[in-house]
Amino acid sequence: MEQIIAIVGPTAVGKTALSFHLADHYGTELISGDAYQIYRHMDIGTAKPTAAELLRFRHHLIDIAEPGEAYSAARFCAMAGDVAHALQRQGKVPVLVGGTGLYVQSFLEGFTFDGSAVDEAARTAARERIAAMGEAELIAYIRQQTEWEAPDWHELVSNEHRLVRLMVAIEKGEGRTFVRSGKDRTLAWPAYVIGLSLPRPVLYERIETRIDVMLEEGWVEEVERLLAAGVDPACQAMKAIGYAELTAYVHGELTLDEAAATIKTRTRHFAKRQLTWFKRMPYIHWFAKEEYDSEDALARAVLTETDAWLARTERP
Repeated sequence: MEQIIAIVGPTAVGKTALSFHLADHYGTELISGDAYQIYRHMDIGTAKPTAAELLRFRHHLIDIAEPGEAYSAARFCAMAGDVAHALQRQGKVPVLVGGTGLYVQSFLEGFTFDGSAVDEAARTAARERIAAMGEAELIAYIRQQTEWEAPDWHELVSNEHRLVRLMVAIEKGEGRTFVRSGKDRTLAWPAYVIGLSLPRPVLYERIETRIDVMLEEGWVEEVERLLAAGVDPACQAMKAIGYAELTAYVHGELTLDEAAATIKTRTRHFAKRQLTWFKRMPYIHWFAKEEYDSEDALARAVLTETDAWLARTERP
């Protein structure tokens, strides 16, 4: 029987640290479930593991695309599935780590992304219709046509690739099918899904500290290198929180203090949206980090549960 362990939670909660404990304990490899760590040259702003950590622990789906390259939940699910199957053939239990709710949920619940074939003319027409609407009008239109409530409207309308695919489906009369495809809130994999949480004030303090450290470590210089290399500030990769703000700083449109303050605000809001998303996944086993004296104590508690789960679902 194929088994997988997943770790989810808001940004800065400590998913990476816990994943290293699991990788050590099980002698396994990690699959990143982050929508922006896939991009090369975007290391500081996406909070990738350090070079030393990447050498110590094998990570999959990190640094697999150039910043100008489009990526999607469908592509993630296909690639993550290939990696998971390969690891399981080696007798390893994959550990999926990520905060991109759409990617992780799509993979764990086996969302389908087939639908009808889409040609470029349909995509162009969809882009034109989207461009003709304001955000509020667009959301109202999608609600009307699909009778669906997105878990996170901001994430949907800022994801051009997914938004275009949804609009194409609506125009073809397949909108309701598209948004409901595969979404029955059951796991397609035998999976133990760990959720990490912290009290909001503690989490927000960690977020602000992390952003200060990222700026000290050269996040501005990272953005300058991307722009100098010709990366389009409007591309999908540069929609990661912080890159637009630091681009504005580099162009003299914001002070560094203004950019940092905006990044912190957006990241706090993002963490709140992540928690809202994960609360829609009833199979998550939540661990409140404030109940443990240390990362090691948390890891011991988690490993007690995952060991027991693996024994119950052991391959024949």
